[in-house]
Amino acid sequence: MKKTSKIFAITGALLFMGLTNRAQDNDQAMMKQIEQDNQAAVDAIALYPPDTRKDILEASRYPEILVRLNAMQKQSKDQFSEMLAPYNKEEQEEIWNLTRYPALISELVYDHRKSERELDDILARYPSDIRKAAREQAIRNYDLLFAINQNNYTYQANLDRLLQGYSNMTGAAYRNLIRQPEILSTLYDNMQMTVILGDVYRTDPQYVLFETDSLNQALTQQNVQGAEDWKQSLNQNPEAQQEYVQAAEEYAQENGYQAPEYSAELSPDVVNYNTYPYNWWFGYPTWYTTPCWDPYPFWYDWGFYYGPGHRPVFFGMPSYYFMNWYFYNPEHCHKYPHFGDHCYGYYSGHRGGRYSNPVSRGVNDWRRRNKDVVTKDWENDKSGRVQRFKEYGQMETERNKYNKANPSHPMERKDFLSKNQNQYPHTTFVAVTPKQSSRNMPYERVPQQQAPAIKPHVKIPDSFYQNEKGGSTPAGTKTEERPVRTPPAEEHPVRTQTNEGRNTERGSIPVQPPPARPINNQTRGAQEFHQSTWHEAQPQQHYSAPVRSEPPSRPSSPAPSGGGRRR
Repeated sequence: MKKTSKIFAITGALLFMGLTNRAQDNDQAMMKQIEQDNQAAVDAIALYPPDTRKDILEASRYPEILVRLNAMQKQSKDQFSEMLAPYNKEEQEEIWNLTRYPALISELVYDHRKSERELDDILARYPSDIRKAAREQAIRNYDLLFAINQNNYTYQANLDRLLQGYSNMTGAAYRNLIRQPEILSTLYDNMQMTVILGDVYRTDPQYVLFETDSLNQALTQQNVQGAEDWKQSLNQNPEAQQEYVQAAEEYAQENGYQAPEYSAELSPDVVNYNTYPYNWWFGYPTWYTTPCWDPYPFWYDWGFYYGPGHRPVFFGMPSYYFMNWYFYNPEHCHKYPHFGDHCYGYYSGHRGGRYSNPVSRGVNDWRRRNKDVVTKDWENDKSGRVQRFKEYGQMETERNKYNKANPSHPMERKDFLSKNQNQYPHTTFVAVTPKQSSRNMPYERVPQQQAPAIKPHVKIPDSFYQNEKGGSTPAGTKTEERPVRTPPAEEHPVRTQTNEGRNTERGSIPVQPPPARPINNQTRGAQEFHQSTWHEAQPQQHYSAPVRSEPPSRPSSPAPSGGGRRR
């Protein structure tokens, strides 16, 4: 009997070990499958700092929160858009920017309308580029800001109720991620990945943490080396560098910047630019044609800025936004062929970074869309690649003009090239058959290129311009010190609504600006994934001086300052 019991015990132990090992093998297999099927999204998650990655993994354990949170955000965003509808576009943009500083709105409307001196005291703790708009809106549209603050508090209270019943760790993770809304969007847009990732993390958290840490180290090292290779290669190719700079200035112009802005000589502080994302509950402006939660200045898309002597200082790589802009319009390939040739040559040596490396990703996507003309000759005959870029750009530009003038009889590339072969002697057409995919898909998926996004105009803080000793300051620009953001000396009691509707004191909590997020190359690369997924463009809003209606009257009860609470 004892012998039989021992046999059962040993058998049970072996079975348990076998099931455990099988479960671990399944988890690892699922993790590898996630990385293969969602490599770009996984890379984006891995690029975030360790604390943020832990929040992402913890949040992925409970995707039902994400689904409900997204539904809540859609409703709150629609309500906010309706509130702004009576105002013109300029005022809407100012108010939208104020929502990036929820504690600011709370301070502006707390208890009573502020005098100009009170407003100055409050605004001294905030970045200089927001002060003028905040002052004007607090004076002109106090009732609107009051209503926004009330709504912000309501949404935060709804979030608290949603997170009831979950652990403090889960609640903290979601509250942290709400301050980084592009992450929540990435998780929601890749829900299948999120569910599987959360399931694997729930059963084997150490393995997932190890995998993401390892991927972070590999990507960081790869991107650092890639950026260094990019800078060195540009220094060795002055023609490509010159065209790169010219193309970058054209890119800035198309995004609404004037020459005094993008040609200014800046200080090295620009690399450590701090940013405040849009408020999750209110979303980003409806007229943005692509997702943009966290606007940053043009030089982050360039990958360089102008230093002393108007010489470009390269600190990183051009963004995928910029690369998509370059390859979208074939005229760019004709105008800046040395830069295109340089990007292609760089891609050839950095094919492994086609997801996290924006240059390699941009070239790879362009090649896949143009397989019929970008033949092996582009790779083998490097000396003729500049001419091929020029011919390709000219050919596509002329074909687009023809098709626009003859919409009833458009010409395919094969036919156009056949009739004009003498003009493009270095360009050949090769019939491409659909390639069978190895991932249970009928054919290889070729990305569709969307029109370049118009990036929001971000004002350059005055403190970033070169001072008189280090360079020049644009005419008419007043240089000032960057404000020191410190908590206010006074403390405001936070008022909340009880179930009976009475206002009650919840203690004295200092109201202070939320901390800005420094945007380094690593974080920018992670953000860029979501912003360059090229979701379907939102319908463009047309603002023809809408008729203003009277703002809602201010309720008699004091304004709750939920937006400024610190947990």
